Amino acid sequence: MSDVMSVRLHLSGVGVRGVLVDSVDRLEVEVESSREWSRCPHCGFRCRKVWDRRAKRVRDLEVSGRRTTLVWRRRRFECGNCGERHLEDHAQFQRGLTRRFARRLVKDARVMSIRAVARHHGMGWHRIMGLVRAHSAEVAQRRRARPTRVLLVDETSIRRRHRYVTVVACGDTGEVLAMIPGRTKASLARFFRDQGPDWCRQVETVVSDGSRSYQAAISQYLPDARHVLDRFHVARWFTEGLTQVRREIQRRDPERRPPTYEPDLFRARFTLLRRADHLSDAHQAHLDRLFEAHPRLLTAWEALQELYRIYEADDLDGANEALGHFADLYATGQIPEYHQVVDTIIAWGEEILAYHPSRRASNGPLEGINNLLQVLRRVAHGFTNYGNYAARGLLVT
Repeated sequence: MSDVMSVRLHLSGVGVRGVLVDSVDRLEVEVESSREWSRCPHCGFRCRKVWDRRAKRVRDLEVSGRRTTLVWRRRRFECGNCGERHLEDHAQFQRGLTRRFARRLVKDARVMSIRAVARHHGMGWHRIMGLVRAHSAEVAQRRRARPTRVLLVDETSIRRRHRYVTVVACGDTGEVLAMIPGRTKASLARFFRDQGPDWCRQVETVVSDGSRSYQAAISQYLPDARHVLDRFHVARWFTEGLTQVRREIQRRDPERRPPTYEPDLFRARFTLLRRADHLSDAHQAHLDRLFEAHPRLLTAWEALQELYRIYEADDLDGANEALGHFADLYATGQIPEYHQVVDTIIAWGEEILAYHPSRRASNGPLEGINNLLQVLRRVAHGFTNYGNYAARGLLVT
């Protein structure tokens, strides 16, 4: 019987003494350590004299759907050098759980809520959350110890339009390095200080959105890194000018309250924002009819296409050429709604054009991570604790 049960346990350094309970819904196995000695924690002497044994219950993985408990005959040794007594430890047992069962709980927490995991395994919520936080701390420490060449910075909400966290990820591996409460300069600066100057000097490229707070922290702690403004945020800024032109043109009778709108132009509001090479023949024919009726809309659309070509260009020279074409269209005075776009380009020009020298770095991977974090938030039915959110977030990314 002992040999059969040893095969079923598959725990290194653990021997089976016998089966205590073998029922339909419960299995209890008496085990002991196969090592004959223990090192004294007081003097380091190898102890072989056993003073007594104490039973300690340890949860293990289920066997055939039955809740399994190991009754560990834990020995208390008496040191032959200093005379002190101590209880032995075992690498397979940690805090009343086997290591493999603890890993199973953490794995389940990646796809289930903590409450669901606790209910499924018959354990307490706080105990499982403690395991998750401890494992996440180890994961974060391991990831942050490695050098990072491309750093991605963005924000996501812990509660919609209410509380935010700053997500920092490695652009080389796509792994989250940290989730920091807040979205201020102090939040990101705290991360850089914790990493230290040697780690910061190894960062070559950092990508962020148009946050002045992030820009201030990056310029202070990563002065030698190339700062790139995320292209997806910039493209959204670029479309604001065309949207304002379209809204102005589509009003048939501005004096009327509420004003009436031209339905055909309103239906094209999303088509107008597409790149020219992404338009189907039907969409292009629809836009051609609108441009024939509204020439100023055509000028605004062509200006947006030139802005898109900043990122479509093969190199920095092509991006500057597209920017020059946009400047020529803006200089005609037909599209004053692009004034805000011009101010943005002037303020962030260096970070926008850094896209090409940085090998087209963007926050695309981090946006995908944010989607996973939002799914996690729905699975957990919302978060109110920053630490729990960060711990769960590191597990799923």
